[in-house]
Amino acid sequence: MSSSLKLNKRILIFAIILGLITAVALNFYIKSLDKPALVAVPHSEVIIAKTTIPAYIRITEEMLDKQSMPSDAVHPEAITSMDNVVGGISKSEIIKGEQVLSGRVVMDETKATLSYRIPENMRAFTIPIGEVSGVAGFISPGDKVDILISYSDEKINDELTTYTMFQNMEILATGEQTQPKDDATRSVVSTLTLLVTPEEAEVLVYSLQSGTFHLTLRSPVDTSTADVDSFNSTNFDSFRER
Repeated sequence: MSSSLKLNKRILIFAIILGLITAVALNFYIKSLDKPALVAVPHSEVIIAKTTIPAYIRITEEMLDKQSMPSDAVHPEAITSMDNVVGGISKSEIIKGEQVLSGRVVMDETKATLSYRIPENMRAFTIPIGEVSGVAGFISPGDKVDILISYSDEKINDELTTYTMFQNMEILATGEQTQPKDDATRSVVSTLTLLVTPEEAEVLVYSLQSGTFHLTLRSPVDTSTADVDSFNSTNFDSFRER
């Protein structure tokens, strides 16, 4: 066999091999076109419960954590900032790892039910009032009052005596109203709800059952406590010095 035939045969074999390689590569390329391209899934950071948070407690930063998750898995009410949950009060139990939802945390206590506006270790206490004892309807939520009680019980004093029992008592609500009204639209309500300690609540219950009372409205800038004695006929002449 001549050298030219051998060369032609080698060229043919090389061409066949090259064609096969090209065909295989083209096949892989065509198949790759059928596969969808990988798309980056958008993520969002949300606040989750680091530990199980019981209902009705003040939420601290130690109870929370941040977690990144696919945006499609984020609840519409999920809180995304620590500032929007720390310091709030849980309305129900939040399980460990659960997204913290805005509907389950009270942040603005003034817009929540009355119970969320009561500080820890304090109580809400309601007393009945009239137009005279209630300062003619000028008392609004947030105001401070003094409470004067007059007793005629012989076990307390020999005669009718008036005492200033409490000073700087905060008003939480007036009747069914939860927002203060201006003087032009004021209305006289039949009850006032006070912020008291458990011990003060006991004294008020006794006072309501054993005496009569009046309220005096204080200036919002006056937080002083007056040193006053009880008043009855035995020190009646002292009214000139008061």
